[in-house]
Amino acid sequence: MAEIRGIQAMKLYELLSAPMIAMVQADVQAARATVDFIEAVGFVPSTSPPPGEDTLVGRLRMAEFRYQKLDENGNITDFTVSVPLLSLVPIPAIQIKQGKIALSAKITDVVPEKVTGVRSLSAVPGVAGRAAWVASRRLDILAKPVASSGAKGQETRGSFDLEIEITLGQADMTIGMEKIFQLMDQAIHEKKVEP
Repeated sequence: MAEIRGIQAMKLYELLSAPMIAMVQADVQAARATVDFIEAVGFVPSTSPPPGEDTLVGRLRMAEFRYQKLDENGNITDFTVSVPLLSLVPIPAIQIKQGKIALSAKITDVVPEKVTGVRSLSAVPGVAGRAAWVASRRLDILAKPVASSGAKGQETRGSFDLEIEITLGQADMTIGMEKIFQLMDQAIHEKKVEP
């Protein structure tokens, strides 16, 4: 791994939010992989979708099985059953259930937010007549990661640690997937094979 040189100070919220945003992006990619799996395994793509129908996934992919059983006359007869393939395989759907982030940062500066074009407090509805200290003032805290080893007063060079602990779990079933499973249950059908 390359040595990190001269890391610039960032606003503290940017430093803290970067791993959170990465976790959200990871969840998005996991959801996209689930959608891709459902489309690839569960549906036969439409060869000629109607114009403007870019959301048409295709026809439900069915698995057909042949077996023997007694028919209505008590004779052993061949039957086939068609079952949606998607109902036979587990759908890989995971999501982050819990995340824990640990990092060390050195506060380099506290800078008041620069406000331009501010109206006087008397012009703000609901604030007129209140003390000036009631108006909120935001401070930007600038910080940069610090090395996991070495003295805290030293220049930050070398490797930096960001510990992220993630607990994954099966994603909760969405209302749409519940409906698709109900429809797949209705799509299972059996028929007698005619001699």
